[in-house]
Amino acid sequence: MSFSAYLAGTAGLAAGLAAVLTIAVILRIRLLGWLGGPVAWLSTIVIGAGVAITLALILGSLGLFRGWIYLGAAVGLAAAAWHWRERIPGADPAPEPPRFASPAMLTTAGLLLVALAAAVFSVGVRLKYGTGMTGFDSTWYHGPFAAGLAASGDTFPLHFLAPQFLTWFYPQNSELIHSLGILGFDNDLLSPLINFGWLAGCLLAAWCIGRPYGGAPVSAGGVALVLVSTAMIDQAGEARNDIVGTFFVLAALALLVNFGAGGRRIGLGPVLVIALAAGLAAGTKVNFIPATLALMVGALVLAEPAARRKAGVAAVFAALIGGGYWYVRNLLHSGNPLPWIDHIGGIELPGPAQDVGGRGEGSVWGYLTDPTVIGDWFLPGLDDGFGPGWPILLLAAGAGLALCLWRGSGPARRTGAVVGLALVLAWLVAPTSASGPPGEPAGFVSGLRYLAPAAVVGLALLGSAVGPRGAGARWLAMGLLLLLAPFTMAFSSTWGLSYWLGALSVGAIVWVALAGFMLARGRASRDRAPRGEPSRRTGLTAFGIAAAAAILFGVVLAGQTVQRSYFENRYANPDFTTAGLSRAFVWARGVEDRSIATNATRQYPLMGTMLANRVEFIGEHRPAGGYVRPETCRGFKEAVNRGEHDYAVIALDRPSPKRPFPRELDWIEGDPAVKPVLRVPPTAVFELTGPLDPELCP
Repeated sequence: MSFSAYLAGTAGLAAGLAAVLTIAVILRIRLLGWLGGPVAWLSTIVIGAGVAITLALILGSLGLFRGWIYLGAAVGLAAAAWHWRERIPGADPAPEPPRFASPAMLTTAGLLLVALAAAVFSVGVRLKYGTGMTGFDSTWYHGPFAAGLAASGDTFPLHFLAPQFLTWFYPQNSELIHSLGILGFDNDLLSPLINFGWLAGCLLAAWCIGRPYGGAPVSAGGVALVLVSTAMIDQAGEARNDIVGTFFVLAALALLVNFGAGGRRIGLGPVLVIALAAGLAAGTKVNFIPATLALMVGALVLAEPAARRKAGVAAVFAALIGGGYWYVRNLLHSGNPLPWIDHIGGIELPGPAQDVGGRGEGSVWGYLTDPTVIGDWFLPGLDDGFGPGWPILLLAAGAGLALCLWRGSGPARRTGAVVGLALVLAWLVAPTSASGPPGEPAGFVSGLRYLAPAAVVGLALLGSAVGPRGAGARWLAMGLLLLLAPFTMAFSSTWGLSYWLGALSVGAIVWVALAGFMLARGRASRDRAPRGEPSRRTGLTAFGIAAAAAILFGVVLAGQTVQRSYFENRYANPDFTTAGLSRAFVWARGVEDRSIATNATRQYPLMGTMLANRVEFIGEHRPAGGYVRPETCRGFKEAVNRGEHDYAVIALDRPSPKRPFPRELDWIEGDPAVKPVLRVPPTAVFELTGPLDPELCP
């Protein structure tokens, strides 16, 4: 990408972000009044995400999800919102949430854990800027969804992939955010960085949960530990969406706890924003649906009794804006908003008549009475996922839930505890939480990412629970977190010296920036000039603007160096899959604006360096949104011919002792329309010079 293209993309994304934030701030003021501080920032992020996603879905439903169209629409809406801001319907201003400052030393300790989390997470981001996203799920469906949305400009059709888990029915709020970055640069330059932003959002939301009770550092510190444990560190530098859904759940809970602190009733405006955040979580990942429902019920319980019916209608509307689109799309394509559920009791539900596929299904719930599996798989798996201190970590999270279920906690924090329990239940019954052959749940550690959000909620609530119990309780909780940090955070002995130095630098910068900001904020609140005298805050504001401009200029220049290195190394030496498929990924770096058919599950690197290739999984359509692998040579060739492709990449996802290449290779290898390009077991690449001949099938 040239420097001019990089600057143009940066300017376009900055303008789009400014437009979305303008709309978000105006809506926040209309719904919540003139709030300040972390709760206002968090509300702005939630509303901004809702605005960005809703605008993309409206344009995408019309086939108009294009970069310049989106930017023009966002800027136009921002101008209209500013011009008619006083005419936008609003709610009664929400009361300022209570705030109890934490002692300086406790705050310092909490910020240290936050900085350490940023340091550890930054290593994952840096690694992926040296290789490209390599995680299985990122290369299987997260990346292809994002690139497909950006390339097609259409959000309504199903993007068919390898027929495992019916992935094309997954909600895609997270991938839609990645597609906005792709539209800005015509590539995925921003994708490895995006989850770092969601990490910051999670820590902000956690801080807000503990803030009304003087336990903000404990809440943020506890959440920091879980988000950079082995169970969640694979979110760093990848397009995985567990951290995204976790943010929206935490944000909804933080707003509920702040506006409902002390049992206060909450008005229509806060209910709308809470429901929007909850809906955005459900629109990110299916396993957050139980938490979404619990949050909405809690918000309605706390709503003003006289306006509860109106608040209920508004909450459902806001939640549907946040996440309903994908489930309505599923309903229209398959007759079922949740096509993975094909029956309830003896009642059959509509949907595609095919196996879910993928790994052998297994839930933690199904093994709870099997002591052998618990001893041989679950206990070592918890150690692998959360470190050797996992019993203390999970007990602390459980204590947060238990204390907030206590009668004196109030309905807001009790709702938070119910949300945590709902997430635990979703993990227990998830069909992939203990996937693998019967009696061998090899996927248990990977499935801990479904338990991690529950631990996050419990530790966020722990700060709000111990805060009112005095300095001793707060320091006991913080002491446990500090002791757990070396055993929970995913530090790695494989990091080289440069990675350690880079991580320490990021941690130091984050800690100094946060500590300096809080110190300046505290001084500014005290330095109110007497009437008629110049305010000392004016100088601080001017200095802050100048410093922000200088930092922004430096970041833009550094980004040019990063993007040049990124595209030189992106999938240049892949070592995360079979040797043959790795060679195919390297080959795809030199292919642009071509159509590629493949039977490989991991297809994202085949899209090319600038995502200019159209990649399609070779499959056959079935009724109700079904999509299956062709079982015959004739069906396979006809499926390839329908796509009018330029190349075919035929591969086994994993080496097989039974055969060096997939059976599909035997079906097409002798066809005169194929020209060999690459052949490294278990992968072969062919150029397609014309339609394949089904009559040549054996």
